[in-house]
Amino acid sequence: MIHNRTRQGSVIVIALWALGIAAIVTSSIQIFAQRQALLGIEVRDRIQARWAARAGVETSIAVIADHTAQPTPWDAYALITDLEYVATGEIGSSAWDIRYYSDGQDWAGPIDEHSKFNINSEDNAIFILVIDDMAFGVLDAILDWIDEDDEPRLLGVERDYYLNLETSYEPRNGHLRSIAELELIGGVMPDEVRGEDWNLNYKLDPNENDGGESLPWDEPDDYLEGGWASLLTTSSVDGGATESGNKRINLKKIDAESLQLQLGLEPAQANALIDFAKGGDADLATLLTQTLRSISGDAQGVTNLTDDQLRIIFAETSLFDAHEAPPGRMNINTIPPQLLHRLLPDNNRLVEEILYLRANNAGGITSPMDFLEIPGINTSMVSFLYGLFDTHSNVFTISCTGKANGSGVEQEIIAIVDRSTLPVTILEYREQ
Repeated sequence: MIHNRTRQGSVIVIALWALGIAAIVTSSIQIFAQRQALLGIEVRDRIQARWAARAGVETSIAVIADHTAQPTPWDAYALITDLEYVATGEIGSSAWDIRYYSDGQDWAGPIDEHSKFNINSEDNAIFILVIDDMAFGVLDAILDWIDEDDEPRLLGVERDYYLNLETSYEPRNGHLRSIAELELIGGVMPDEVRGEDWNLNYKLDPNENDGGESLPWDEPDDYLEGGWASLLTTSSVDGGATESGNKRINLKKIDAESLQLQLGLEPAQANALIDFAKGGDADLATLLTQTLRSISGDAQGVTNLTDDQLRIIFAETSLFDAHEAPPGRMNINTIPPQLLHRLLPDNNRLVEEILYLRANNAGGITSPMDFLEIPGINTSMVSFLYGLFDTHSNVFTISCTGKANGSGVEQEIIAIVDRSTLPVTILEYREQ
């Protein structure tokens, strides 16, 4: 009897152990299933956020392409306004947001790369004005990186220096292809290039505004110190978009009859303009300071260009083909005031006149001809402004954040796009 009770007790114990193990296994399976479900939801939401960001990029590209093919004539801000309009949007259960940080605040829409100085420009004196705290010798190192020879400047470094590094590499010996490439150049430090914007997304991220809690080192002052990347670009390109939406005319490669028909010129004007363009040192800035008759040597039958004809010439022509376009000039309508003051350090009155002109002209400054409206400006300054500034932009950086509305999961896409030719070209694409 006692033996039977012992067996029954053992069975009960075993049954309880079995039930306990089954409960543990069941709860483990439930926890695993819940985690898998949460992981699946997160993956789903991240995919939604990614495609929302992609939708924002594609929407901006579509607006840029439309304005390039069918521009709003003589309105320097039309494209920017429409890009701001599509800077936010929703698709399904997710949304996108395109913005950037500048001048202490967030701005809707893409970044105008023509609001910055192109480091590939040959004007070294301007570079020194833009970056006024550059270490001694760094400019020579940058120029040695860009030039095609292997002869170092006085304070520069060339191929031998880079090949003797512990991790060796070759200098570019050509135009820089990205701002981050500056960090490969001898004497240039990453924190100089990036500042507090360590991921170069042109936004004030939480880890860039928390002091020493996480990298990078920053000041928790709700202000993004952008470093050189906020002032320099490598992607802006000259020429490109026109006021008519047609392909820009290379004055060196067009015949007089076609030029006459396309721009509404007189036969003698067309011939004189082509002869001028084919001259060895031709520069369209000359048309701002000299008459066509004087340029042509008072050739018989040549009449001076009207203001309207000059506006069309600047808007529709160039002295190069698209594939030969030099680095882009800065857009006089979008360059930040503080950078404008750096470029014209001894002429505050001129800076204020430019800022007034672009704010009060209907449509902004739409042609180099508008420079002539600045009170008291002389011809040499007009030529200087034309060499430094354009009135439109070809290249934009779209920094787009996609967000799943339910969970708040975010995905960011950064794309640099160029509209100097159609279709619009994506020069750089990053996801982070």
